[in-house]
Amino acid sequence: MGRKPRRRMVHWVTFGFNDGSVIACAPERKLSSKRIKEERIYVCPDGVQREYMHKPNELCTWSLEQRIRSCDILSNRLNTRRAIRELVLPEIAALADTLQRIEKRLDAIERYIGDGEAS
Repeated sequence: MGRKPRRRMVHWVTFGFNDGSVIACAPERKLSSKRIKEERIYVCPDGVQREYMHKPNELCTWSLEQRIRSCDILSNRLNTRRAIRELVLPEIAALADTLQRIEKRLDAIERYIGDGEAS
């Protein structure tokens, strides 16, 4: 049986807009710790070590193929955000309500037990 492969974080260079939407990315060699320290580079938890930001009005200067690809990526991002907002956030809110009810019950139990020990 072979050895288990080591999993290393992939480091990325990204191209996107100021709102955080990424329209392209490419893997990149991990920068040395010396370079990261000297140039004060922040490597985010996702492994992004360099980001290039574009202004939205630069989109019209790109080739037709680049614009089509960027619009597809941005529409997928928007649809994903909407799906999360509609499907996941209500479930999280329901869990938070349930947790609050449990905390109230626990407080009542603790008060009841505390009153019984005092007498």
